[in-house]
Amino acid sequence: MATYRMVYGDDEQVVRETLKNIDDLQREDGWVVFFRGKEAILRVQEQHVHSLEELDG
Repeated sequence: MATYRMVYGDDEQVVRETLKNIDDLQREDGWVVFFRGKEAILRVQEQHVHSLEELDG
């Protein structure tokens, strides 16, 4: 499982979030989707992602 740090948002609001215990990260059709098991826990439009990095566990 991986840990990711992501900054996302638009002109009005920016969110900094650390997502732990991520089993899978998928990018498809303009979306970034984080999974724990088979459940998608967060979906963000790629255009709103300012930065995304995988952290060492």
